[in-house]
Amino acid sequence: MDLDRRAADAWFRRRGLPMVIHRRRRGAGMVRRSTPGLVFLCLLDLLLTGLLKLLDVSEAVLEARMRESGLAYVLGVLALTVAVVVVPVVGGRLMAKLLRAVHRIRVRLAVMAVTIGFWVLVLPLGERLTGLVPWDDPLWLAVLTNLAALAVLMLLVRVGVGSILTWAARSAVAQVRAIGMLASRALPLLLLVVMFSFFTAELWQAVERLSPGRLWLVAGFLVVIGAVFLASMLSDEMKELKSWTLEPGAAVLRGTPFDDDTPPPGRRAPAMTTLAKTERLNIGLVLFLAQAVQIVAFGVLVFAFFIVFGALILRPEVVTVFAGRESAPGTLLGVPLPVSSALVNVSLFLAVFSGLYFAASTATDARYRRSFFEPLLEDVKISLAARDIYLAHWADVRRAEVVTLEAEDIPQ
Repeated sequence: MDLDRRAADAWFRRRGLPMVIHRRRRGAGMVRRSTPGLVFLCLLDLLLTGLLKLLDVSEAVLEARMRESGLAYVLGVLALTVAVVVVPVVGGRLMAKLLRAVHRIRVRLAVMAVTIGFWVLVLPLGERLTGLVPWDDPLWLAVLTNLAALAVLMLLVRVGVGSILTWAARSAVAQVRAIGMLASRALPLLLLVVMFSFFTAELWQAVERLSPGRLWLVAGFLVVIGAVFLASMLSDEMKELKSWTLEPGAAVLRGTPFDDDTPPPGRRAPAMTTLAKTERLNIGLVLFLAQAVQIVAFGVLVFAFFIVFGALILRPEVVTVFAGRESAPGTLLGVPLPVSSALVNVSLFLAVFSGLYFAASTATDARYRRSFFEPLLEDVKISLAARDIYLAHWADVRRAEVVTLEAEDIPQ
């Protein structure tokens, strides 16, 4: 059967592999594919501006709100913070589904035009009319900034970054759904390693006396170490690409545009060892982001555990003894939390350290690798098998075009 080229391109983009698509087709439908990202930016800008406006109050006002509403205020701010992350992603996905469902070109063009107009002009004007942004901030500058952001977005979509980021967002949602597996398989063993550090007074005193900037610098240092380790591990894995190849037409391709499709006899695609540099980079980046999303999800889980555990077991006077001084109310990225800053800082440090430990375990521990890393490799194998079919059909199309052109040049 003939391969549906548009469906095949979309399939690779959904899997975060735009560099596998032939370079002549990477810019197809660029405006349409940019529209969901534009919806994401619109919602993110609106919600983030509202959140910053809510948190931009004096310390006295913040303390008064904590006294009057306390837990309700904290939960409200946390809900809005989660909405800043979740709502733009959901909005972008709904727009993508809408554009796929609408088949009339005029309707699609109208939806895209309205979205672009809202981002460029309506949103900056609306933020000033509602008081979210002061009129002292020039409107023309905001319009130019949004136009520049639109141009950058389309460029990123053109080179494939948009597909990779969209895939990473879907992967993050999948990891949230799999949080139970992280909690049941990875968290218990880690607690045996980290729990003793949690009750070490020297750690509390060292972390509590760090300024916020230095604390984030320490966390960033550990993140860089983890990223370097992860990149080196994936570099070794990429050398084994030859052993990843699956036979075209395999059962794993059922339900895809490559279902029951095999290259013509004697017309195999290039071997996996001849992957282009951009393709190797794309595959490596997808594996890196997939592993990074797992690590971040695990770190957030550890942070939440220690916040809850510390609030349950540590009385304020015990926290004072551990930290060596009375601790101020805790905040995280400007969001107030109903616990001490010492507990927040220690939990953050242990969460980052735990993420580093988790990254090392996926490479060295057979159980972790089997549960968390090998499924990612299996997913890449499926993509590479589809790539064989895709390139073989592309070669057939190009050869047919050449034959047609040569036939037209033959004098009649």
